[in-house]
Amino acid sequence: GTNAGGTNAGSGGGGAGNGVGSTFDEARRAMAILLAAERRTLLRDLLEVPEKLTIRAAANLVSITDDLKRERSYATDGKKRKYQLSAAVFEASSGWQDSAFRKEIHGSNNFKMTETYVLSEDGKRLFVIIRIGDPRRPETMAGVNRVYDRISSAPLS
Repeated sequence: GTNAGGTNAGSGGGGAGNGVGSTFDEARRAMAILLAAERRTLLRDLLEVPEKLTIRAAANLVSITDDLKRERSYATDGKKRKYQLSAAVFEASSGWQDSAFRKEIHGSNNFKMTETYVLSEDGKRLFVIIRIGDPRRPETMAGVNRVYDRISSAPLS
């Protein structure tokens, strides 16, 4: 018979149904390897540190262009949309919280990440606060903070 439990005590022996459990285990291991690789790709691409950011912000849309001229635009209505950055594919919802812009990023395998962009009071620095994990489970959280100095002030359009 088949073994849907994922273990196969008889995987080395003969008889009817031989190999079904081990094939299932191999497929499950292969899927776990693919999910881990996908997660690494997502983390690598999302956590890449751009040397420079150009940000255009309006009430309904925020556009972020990095130093490699990759531009992503985020609607501020809080609705989830699909995005791609290099090899990473993810969904994000974004919006304004007071004067901060916040993105909630969701990837496969329950991946969660938030990015919060806050301008200093004098407008000379941008703080990017990144948290990875489920906020409902603080033990899963990890994070990094980035600070960017303003080098020019182009008029907003």
